[in-house]
Formats: sequence, C-alpha cells, structure tokens
Amino acid sequence: MKVIFAFLLAILAAHASSSDPGKAAVDFLEKVRHGKLNLEPGGDTALSPQTVDQKKTQILRRFERMARDLGSDPLEIGEIKLDENFAAVMVRKIGNFDPSRLQIFPVALVKRGEEWSAAPVPASFENTDILPTSGIRKRIELLENWMLREQVADLEKMREQSASRMRQKIQARLSAQDLRNLTAKQVVENFMKACEQRDLPMMLGLLGGLSTELPDDWSARLTAAEKAAGAENDRWRLLASPEVIRVQVQQEDEKETSLASFACLDPAKSAKGPSSPQLELVHLDLTKTSDDLWRINLPEEFLNEIPKKPDPEYVKNLDGELLKIFPQKFSETYPPTPQSSAELAQTALLNALEHEDLPSLLKLAELSHHPEIALQACNQAAQLWWIFHAPSAVCRAIPLASKIDDNSAISVVQIFSTRDPNELNAKLFYFAKSKDGWFWNPEPSTEIREKFDVWANAEIEKWPDQWQASLLSQIELLENIGAQKAPTKEDSQKIVEAWLKAAHHRDFDEMLRLISRLNDPKSGSIILQNIGYEINGLSLSHDETKTIGVYQGKVWTAVGVKINQKGKPIYPFYPMIQTAHG
Repeated sequence: MKVIFAFLLAILAAHASSSDPGKAAVDFLEKVRHGKLNLEPGGDTALSPQTVDQKKTQILRRFERMARDLGSDPLEIGEIKLDENFAAVMVRKIGNFDPSRLQIFPVALVKRGEEWSAAPVPASFENTDILPTSGIRKRIELLENWMLREQVADLEKMREQSASRMRQKIQARLSAQDLRNLTAKQVVENFMKACEQRDLPMMLGLLGGLSTELPDDWSARLTAAEKAAGAENDRWRLLASPEVIRVQVQQEDEKETSLASFACLDPAKSAKGPSSPQLELVHLDLTKTSDDLWRINLPEEFLNEIPKKPDPEYVKNLDGELLKIFPQKFSETYPPTPQSSAELAQTALLNALEHEDLPSLLKLAELSHHPEIALQACNQAAQLWWIFHAPSAVCRAIPLASKIDDNSAISVVQIFSTRDPNELNAKLFYFAKSKDGWFWNPEPSTEIREKFDVWANAEIEKWPDQWQASLLSQIELLENIGAQKAPTKEDSQKIVEAWLKAAHHRDFDEMLRLISRLNDPKSGSIILQNIGYEINGLSLSHDETKTIGVYQGKVWTAVGVKINQKGKPIYPFYPMIQTAHG
C-alpha cells in the first residue's frame, strides 16, 4: 500500500507541475530563449491549425527578437490572473545587478484538458483555436488589457525595488560597516581577490555599490564588472585571469584618496605576435564617499570600449620607472626557490614549464640582474611558459643533453609539439650557481654563451634523427599481431576510459603509456600527431563521454564512444589489442 500511495503522490505532483500556468509560461520562454520551440499545431504552443504560413513566419521572427531580449538572465514568475481555461502570466527577467536589463514578458495561456499551452503571440490570445463567441471574446479581452497594464506597473515596481535588491546581494558578501573599517590597502587587496575569484557582489561593493548615492557612472562600472566576472575580456584579463602575474609596485595614500599601481605580466600576449609579452600597469584610484566609504575608481580603459590614448610622456616617465620594480617586487611576493644542484634545477624547470603555474617558473629564475635584464628574463619566461599552456598547444619538454661546470650549466632540450612531430626544435637552457643555490638563467651573459657555444652546437647536430626515438621508446611496438587473444570487453572499456580521461586533462605521458604502434617507419610521427588531435578535441568537451558499444573479435576488441564536442556529437572508434605486457 505504501508503494502504491507513494506512486500516486508522484503522479499527482508531476500532474500539478505540468498543469501550473506559471511553470508553463516559464518553460515556453526557455524554449524561445534556446531556439527549441516547436511552432507546429499541437506542439509547444496553442497555435491554431488554420494559421497561414505568412503569419507563422511573422511569429517566428517575433520569437527571434524575444530570444535576444531574454538573453541569459534568470526568469521568475510574477503575477498570475486566471479565468477558468484562460490565464495570463507575468514572467520577470531579473537583470541581476543592472536595472536597465529588467523586463516583463506577458504570456497568454490556454488550457487543453489538464495542460496549459502558451499562445503564440505575447500578451495576446491571437492565432489560437479559441471559438470566438462574444462571451469568450470579452473574457480574453479583459485578460489582454490586464497584461498590458500589469506589464508597465510590474516593471516600474521592479525598478523601484532593484536598488534595494542589489544592495542586499552585495551586503551578503560585504556590509557597509565592514567596508568602512577597511584601510585603503585592504580595499585594494579585497578587490584584486574578488577579480581573481570572479566575485561580482564583492567587486560591486568596492566599486561604490554600497554608497547612499551610487556613482554617476554606475551603469558603466556595472557593465565592466560583469565582463570581468563573465567571459574573458582582453583588458580584464590583467585583473581576473589566473594565468596573469599581478604584483603591486606602488601605493600612495592620503586621508581621502589613494592610488595603487599593479604591474601585470600576461603570458597570452605572446600569442598575438612574435614579440615577447610585455608588462602592463594598472592604476586603481581610490576615493572616500560622503558616507565615509572607500570606493575604487576604475581606469577609463576598463569602462569604455575605446578609451583615450594615454600621454606617451607620462607613460614613459612614470610607468617606465614602476615597471622596472617588477622583478624585485615579484621576488618579495614570491620568494625564490633555488635548487641544490644543476640537475635538480633542470628537473624543476621542465616540470614548471609543463605542469606548474607561471609564478612557479619565475621563482626558479635568476632575477637579481640589472632591472632591464631582469625584465627581459620575465618576458622570456612568460613567452616560453605560454608555449606549453596555450589552449591550442600540445607540447612537451624532452631533455637531450647537459654540461655542468663549477658555477654554470647548460641543457639542450627538445620542445616537442604535436603540430610538428618530426621537427627538431632544440632550445638551450642556462643555469647559474649563487650563494643560495642553482637558478635558471634566462638572460645569460655573452661570456657564458660563448663558453658553451661549441659544445651546444655539436650536441644539436647529433639529435635531428635521434630525439624522436627517445620519446617513442615508451610506446610498445607490435610485431606479432594475433599471438594473444583479443582483450576482454571490460578491460578494453577501462583502457579507453583512462585514455579519454588522460586526453581531457592533457596528460601526454599517460597517453603514451596506454598505446601501442605498428612496426612502420611513419607510425611514430602519425601517432604523435594523432595524440595532439585527441587532446585538442577532448579538452574542448565538457560533457561526459558515453560508451555506446564494445565489439570483441578474435584478435581485436573495439570500443565505440559518443562525445559531445562544442554541442555536436562525434563517434570515435578505438581498437584494442592484447600484448605480452597487457
């Protein structure tokens, strides 16, 4: 009995949900928003079968405009007016923190049996298959008039409430009293942390959202902050991207004002041209409001799409001097990590290039040179690190040879890329010993370069036909196919799942461990290139992969997989073979 009773409750709950006019209205708008509305009679609307094609085309165009208006903001159910088998629902688009994005969408609905269906024309029962008797016409006219009046009234009410709603959301993260107790330095620290964490309420509180009177340019501040909290923006990358190193190089405090300056090193800048990434300065101006709250004023280039060009003399004199401080300030913020030997310094460097963040790499570098040389070292490190971490790149550092003397060392390293699997791209890494230990030396002196020059050139000449063999040695070579039975379905599926996981996480070494190759001169290059294709494809997939079939033969077992890649399904087919080693 309990099972039957629970089953009946589940049916009633589902029935109540599907017959609720508010939910039906929101579901209708969500389908409009995502372009998935079925406009055919009997589909997702109460469209009359007698509607001509020309009218359907007009309705579809209206839905396209409505989808743009809906955007991506959340929807909530507002006022509902019922009249037996007719209903009118106000659906509110909540513009988050921006009052200008608030909108009301009136939806007319018709009940068919126990289900509500939206009329195809907003705020109207036009083009539904309602019998137009005088009584019905009067009833739906009252509902249509109510929707038009309520749309205006409800929107005005929402706008009046938007300031208090915004303030409540901000105060859930930062109260006015807490802000009042912060120093200018603490305000800046909190703002930088909020940018890194994409914490929009905290950012808005520090940009003036808690003031009794909002800043005159509040709309611009709000739009700018939402860009930082949402998709990557070229300028906002400097404050929000985890790839960028941000170091405070100056803070000038007065009683009612403050100026904080940050030097930002963005490794992605190297992707936009052959030159090294350049350090950029961001200046944050702080002022006290009339209610004694610190407020951050963003630079113009963060607020406007086309900012004014700065005075070149100002940039040269002030910014140039501040940028020279970056290496010193970086080392104060991120203490250096010298290694006890040249071999360990090389291992740490290659590991940081492939697996660590940019600060971990810079902490291994010698930055105590003249400021201009140290800046060049920082730029070179950022450019090199980005080669391994750019979204489109699949690279690996392969040590080939090294030479060490008392106070200096050099390593020849192959920078392997799956885009050019046959190319030797040897790079020289220099190391220097200080009183604290061994450091990577990105900008060695001419004397050091000349010291190792002959040896390095001789080593590089050895490797064009050899470096690939060291990489392919990890892959098992298939010479006696068929000596073993086909692997089991269970083992095959496990290996494919491990392969897909490794590709998704760009784990090149794990992928090498999971594959074998035919004894063919070209197979190595093809495999290395195909690993790159797999990584590039699967790292774009955020949905779960799904095994759709496992097929076992005498020698091979094949696993079919479905992968959603940028919203489109692909169906790779992975053949598996059993070897003497598994």
